[in-house]
Amino acid sequence: MSSLIDVYCDFDGTITVYDTIDVLLEKLADPSWQDIEERWVNGEIGSRECMALQVPLIRGGWPAVAEVLQDVKIDRTFVNFAKFCRANGVPLRIVSDGMDRVIHTVLKREGIHVDNVIANHLYEDEDGTLRLSFPYAPQKLACGSGVCKCLVLERGPERPIKAVIGDGRSDFCWAQEADMLFAKNKLLKHCRESKINCVPYEDFNNIKRVMESVLAEKPSSVAQLQPYFA
Repeated sequence: MSSLIDVYCDFDGTITVYDTIDVLLEKLADPSWQDIEERWVNGEIGSRECMALQVPLIRGGWPAVAEVLQDVKIDRTFVNFAKFCRANGVPLRIVSDGMDRVIHTVLKREGIHVDNVIANHLYEDEDGTLRLSFPYAPQKLACGSGVCKCLVLERGPERPIKAVIGDGRSDFCWAQEADMLFAKNKLLKHCRESKINCVPYEDFNNIKRVMESVLAEKPSSVAQLQPYFA
C-alpha cells in the first residue's frame, strides 16, 4: 500500500447518483417515514434516530430492497477511480451513514473492489422487518450520527495525507479534519461558507487527476497541498 495517501469516500450522493435510503423509503416505506424525516430536517432528532425509526417502515424485507437497488445508478467515473487507487496502492475506504448491505450489494453488482466499508449495519428480523444497528456510533453524546466519520478518520492509519471525498451534510463533521478534502454540492457550499480548504470536483476523473499530481510530486507536508485548494 502507498505510504502517502489514504482515501475515505462517502457513498450516497457521492458514489451513487442519488441517496439510496431516500429512494428505498419513497418506493417501499409506509408514508409515516416523511413525518420522521421532517423531525430530522427540523433538528429535533439526529440521523441515527431518524434512520432507526424509518428503516423498519420499509415493506417487503430484503427481497424488495434488492429489487429496487437494481436500478440504483452510480457515478461511472468511480469505477476507474477505484481501479486507479488499487493500481497505485492507495487504500480506498467507503465511510457512510447509510446501510452496509446496500453498499456491498451495489459494489458487487458493479464489480468494484474497495479496501473497507464502514457503515450502519442492516439486518432482518425473522418476520422480515428490517432494522439497523450502529457499530460505528459516535462516542460524543451531542452527536446524533449513525457513523462517527471524525472518529473513523482519527483512528485510520497514520498516512501523511488523509483524503476525504464527500457531498452532503454527513460530511460536514470531518471536513475540517481531512488533510485534503474533495467537495461538491452541499458540502462545497458549507466549506465556502465556513472557509474550509477544499478541492471542488464534479466527478471522480477530477479527483483522479489531482491525486496523480500529488503522487507524482510526493509532498512532504500537508502545507504543500495548498495550491490544490480552491
